[in-house]
Amino acid sequence: MHKSQLSYFIQGIRAAVPTMLGYLPASVAFGVGGSSLGLSPFELLLISFLVYAGSGQFLILASLQLGTPLVTMVFLVALINVRHLLYGPIIERYIPPGLKTRLAKAFYLTDEVFAVCYLKLKDIAPEGKTAWHFGLGIFAWLSWLTGTAIGIFAGESITRSFPLLGQTLGFSLTAMFVAVTLLTIQGPMVRALLLAALSSVIVAALGWSTVAILVGAAVACIFYIPQSQQVQHG
Repeated sequence: MHKSQLSYFIQGIRAAVPTMLGYLPASVAFGVGGSSLGLSPFELLLISFLVYAGSGQFLILASLQLGTPLVTMVFLVALINVRHLLYGPIIERYIPPGLKTRLAKAFYLTDEVFAVCYLKLKDIAPEGKTAWHFGLGIFAWLSWLTGTAIGIFAGESITRSFPLLGQTLGFSLTAMFVAVTLLTIQGPMVRALLLAALSSVIVAALGWSTVAILVGAAVACIFYIPQSQQVQHG
């Protein structure tokens, strides 16, 4: 007997728990930082609701602080998130067809959600992939919104009571990104990752730190050979 869609949805929520726990401190930091710049609760919640991109949202705050023109800000946020275009093709074979469903799933696609999908989606039965994916994506997104709200309305009192916590909140997103990256590394990826890291370092050293992320991602995709293809060639 097949599991019900609700069971798959709940299974997706369970898979989202580590991501949710990681998103809370990072989004709290966003709420605190945005409030300190004078943005209203509505503006901050709207950014988290619509943009939903950790690095992109912190880039928005930095751009506002520096007085960056709106057009330039939009371009930079789009550029830093172009790497998501490389995620889709990797997990595409595990996602059921249907343009509307895929567009909805694309909205919930973050670095961490991609990592969880890459590790676990292939093991979910075909009839449950959509429900599982939505459970994962929706609750990761809701945790980001929740953390933003906490940062807006209670962040100042939290950081005042726990000064050390306030200093480390902003690093939580980077720490989680590194953690999920290490969890997804497999033998065939090492060569591609080393070349990607080298490419990113070179481009960043030339002064194009934002472009370095995209270059590294592109190099990794170009040089990565899936294990199944390696077996076939062997």
